[in-house]
Amino acid sequence: MRNQITLTMPGKEILKGKGFSFMNEKELSFDDVSRILNKSKRTISRYIKAGKLNPEKIKGEKGIPEYSFNRSEVEGLKNSEVAGQGTGQNKKTEQKDDDILSVIKVFEKQLKAKDQQIKQLLERQRETNYLLKGLQDKVLLLEDKTKDKKQMTKDMTQAKGWHIKSFIEKLFKRGN
Repeated sequence: MRNQITLTMPGKEILKGKGFSFMNEKELSFDDVSRILNKSKRTISRYIKAGKLNPEKIKGEKGIPEYSFNRSEVEGLKNSEVAGQGTGQNKKTEQKDDDILSVIKVFEKQLKAKDQQIKQLLERQRETNYLLKGLQDKVLLLEDKTKDKKQMTKDMTQAKGWHIKSFIEKLFKRGN
């Protein structure tokens, strides 16, 4: 672990913190930037890839390439994050909200269309029921007429039988 470091300018303390290492007062290391922004090294790498940070590549100790960050750029990113514009999360959330609202509007239109279709189907069902009722009434009337005809035929047959019987009786009574 590094010791407490204090960076001062004549009459002014610039940065005081534990574990900071400075290349000079304008340049910061990768570790310093992650501590200042309170972000992981992976997030800092994403910022670099997204163009939010533009570090300078330099050869570090032992010839290994390292990043050198401009302090004012890092401070500017930190201030913009405090304002809620740094990570783009708000923009993503707003985009998701807009997407959700557009999907809801589509669903509302579909729901209205389905309600209209249901209304039309119910009206057709009422009309069909009304027509079926009329047909049932007509069928019942026809059945009643058929029963009446059968009854009349039966009555006539009985009446004819009565007339014949009556005729025969009269014949035999005359002959006596």
